[in-house]
Amino acid sequence: MSSDIDELRREIDIVDVVSEYVNLERVGSNYRTNCPFHPDRTPSFFVSPSKQIFKCFGCGVGGDAIKFVAIYEGISYLEAAIQLAKRYGKTLSIEKISKQEKILIALDRASDFYQENLYKNSEAVEYLKSRKIDGKVLRKFGVGYSPSGEKLAQFLKKEGLLEDYLKTKNLIQVGKNSYKDLFQKRVVIPVKSPSGRVIGFGGRRIREDNSPKYVNSPDSDVFKKGKNLFGLYETKDYIKEEGFAILVEGYFDLLKLFSEGIRNVVAPLGTAFTNEQAQLLSKYTKRVFILYDGDEAGRKSAERVIPFLLQNGLEVYPVYLPEGYDPDSFVQEYGSKALKELIQSSKELFESLIEKAKENLDEAVKDFKYYIKFVSEDEKKIELAGKFYKNSNYLIPFESLISGNVKKDSRKSLSLKEKILIKGLLTLKPKVNLEELKISEDLKKLCECALKGEEENIPKEIFEFKVENLEKNFSEVIEDFKKGSKRRRKKLKNLT
Repeated sequence: MSSDIDELRREIDIVDVVSEYVNLERVGSNYRTNCPFHPDRTPSFFVSPSKQIFKCFGCGVGGDAIKFVAIYEGISYLEAAIQLAKRYGKTLSIEKISKQEKILIALDRASDFYQENLYKNSEAVEYLKSRKIDGKVLRKFGVGYSPSGEKLAQFLKKEGLLEDYLKTKNLIQVGKNSYKDLFQKRVVIPVKSPSGRVIGFGGRRIREDNSPKYVNSPDSDVFKKGKNLFGLYETKDYIKEEGFAILVEGYFDLLKLFSEGIRNVVAPLGTAFTNEQAQLLSKYTKRVFILYDGDEAGRKSAERVIPFLLQNGLEVYPVYLPEGYDPDSFVQEYGSKALKELIQSSKELFESLIEKAKENLDEAVKDFKYYIKFVSEDEKKIELAGKFYKNSNYLIPFESLISGNVKKDSRKSLSLKEKILIKGLLTLKPKVNLEELKISEDLKKLCECALKGEEENIPKEIFEFKVENLEKNFSEVIEDFKKGSKRRRKKLKNLT
């Protein structure tokens, strides 16, 4: 159910609102001007009518029309909302705003607080410089710094949002006027929903001490780590454009790759990858490249991700970094071009296993049988198993590759060659040694039924299938199956 503020956002026009404070120049479908919130010699402040948001690519500030008025007027977000409601003839009281909406507003303003404090702390700035993250990327993702819990509490109190923010458990009251911020003295990275609302944070320590390297927002009414992906809001358009997503392990892997021009990237939120995250990702792409660390731990983590992706109908491309490298260190040593080439040369999971069958059959069979279980479509399972079966030189029984993984009635339609084979066996009753034919176990069983005349076990399509010159075509098909060759390019003749 939408809140009064949601309705207000839909009713007001951000171009009209911003135009009351600054002069806007139309550029294509957007508008631009010099940013009113920092010294700006060249226009870096843009307003998007279609998205109803503003964004400064110089200082990083951005948001909706309400937020613009709040910052420009120096008032709280809620006060700005009430002011705009009056201007548009709408009654809006703070009491009517939903609890969840207030929490989201509080999270958004906390994110602003962190961003405003980043460049006030030289240690945080130096740390980010050492990670070689582009300044524009830091602003785009709203990266900030937390100086102290007390300062954050004072800021939120002025906004009338302190009590709402405490519900996120990111800020804890430890005394009458004493507060502890989970991200205190850390670089803070906002996590946004796919629609762009700030829902949580991740904090990275900047000093090497005994504290955890990363701290993440606890789950709350508005934030579920296992159901969201870091960077999806910022990168979803690039994912759609490229046709695939690159899944990395953490915040800084993503920020580093984005800085290097590799922008179709997402990451989990400090926990193991989940089925819900795979489901979310499947809404934006059908191909995922897994780019995890090149050590044993990274490869094992990648292996645990694959089943979730397969279950949600995604094609999986594991990318194997050299031992001891992560995406950041690989780019630093070899450059982004080398990483792009490595990604582009990576093969789809089952394609690589099918090729592996020629070199290490035992290992390939083991992996194939494990991963095929997670493919949701039975026809796809049969197709993949057929390719693996052929590439193994028919050494592994076809049925064993998908045993227990396919419904009994899910076999795809018989091929033209298979129909001719069964029709010939059923009609001509020739003397044929089925062991000489390189065919699947399923097809072999049908052939045995045809030779025995067990018509009740023969698919209906065989009886409806008509073919002229059956003997000639049957003879050619038999030779093909003896050789185990691929389907001939030459068409079988005289079929009706």
